[in-house]
Amino acid sequence: MLSAARATLLSVASRQGRSSAVAVARLSTSAHRQQSLVTKEERWTQETATKASQLISSGSGFDVKQVLPNIEARWKDMPTEEQYAVFRQLEEIQKKDWKELSIDEKKAAYFISFGPHGPRRPIVNPGQSIRTFTAVSACILAAFGVFYGLRQFANPNKPKTMTVEYQEAMTERAKEEKQNPITGITSEGYKGKGHVQSSLA
Repeated sequence: MLSAARATLLSVASRQGRSSAVAVARLSTSAHRQQSLVTKEERWTQETATKASQLISSGSGFDVKQVLPNIEARWKDMPTEEQYAVFRQLEEIQKKDWKELSIDEKKAAYFISFGPHGPRRPIVNPGQSIRTFTAVSACILAAFGVFYGLRQFANPNKPKTMTVEYQEAMTERAKEEKQNPITGITSEGYKGKGHVQSSLA
């Protein structure tokens, strides 16, 4: 009976010790399964959690309070193990009364949870709309330039089918063959110009 209780306690302690590593491993696995904007270098893995734990426990001069001020600007340049170390320490800090937290701690907790980094990083960078509008306008102007430039090298003489005489002859031929007798050129009371284009009339 005693050995069974001891085994249960050891199992619970072991689970608690591995909880953070398991959580990170599950998070990493789900991140691999789902398509996101997080790059391979940005992902938190079990190795990241191990290195972060060593960084926190080693006392190598890493102080989270020195990192929290202006964390919005520092976050993207921090190594992943330092990011995870800050995340874990902020988790512990937030277990205290919220009123006891400093402004930097509150801002850092909000930024890490909801800030524009990782999968929440904006797809469109600032100023992208202006650059897109400028590029599209330049392409349209270039297309017009090519079109009218090629027209300058075209034959200035119009084809014979574009002369008034030819199109009047087409109209007479259409009347002879009684084309479109219901609403068209040979219909009763037709007053149109037939095949003569308005630009040539």
